[in-house]
Amino acid sequence: MSERDYKTLLQFSDRWFRLGLLAESDLRALGQRYETSGDKNTEHYRYQVFRDYLASHRPLSPSMAEALYELGQVDSDTAMGGAMMREIVELSECPANVEEQALASGEKYLVKIVKRKRMLAELNAEPTAEVIARCLTSQDADIQRELLARAKLSRNQLNQLVETGANRAIRNLATVHLRSKREAV
Repeated sequence: MSERDYKTLLQFSDRWFRLGLLAESDLRALGQRYETSGDKNTEHYRYQVFRDYLASHRPLSPSMAEALYELGQVDSDTAMGGAMMREIVELSECPANVEEQALASGEKYLVKIVKRKRMLAELNAEPTAEVIARCLTSQDADIQRELLARAKLSRNQLNQLVETGANRAIRNLATVHLRSKREAV
């Protein structure tokens, strides 16, 4: 097969090459690996190329982060494209405009990631009473776990987590914190 045939077979658009994720010279080896492999899911090959690029090109520039997010948006396999978008949004260097695109996408998993990142950033700064209140009511176990680890919570706040924490583990952790607070008095 020719490089062009492999490009079509593995569903790599020209954009993959323009962005530098894959060189034409590497396409043949990838195509031959596809031919000899039992894995005929073409999205696995595209995702591996994406992951390899990401692993060797961090931190990404804002323009590259946006381009890779958009590449995920248009991939023929929506699950794999969504995984690409998720990985870009999770990056510490993900630019605000990409986070805004993720929020506007309506995809629950992307919205949750962006909201979690932003709330954790607020929590890492000096958490205000408002930030703590939002964490308490977030029903996000990761956020509440971080809240318990980082913030000095009042008895009322701990009681709130004991009663309405996101899951049993959070409620149990809050109970332990509340007991230690009582013992300290």
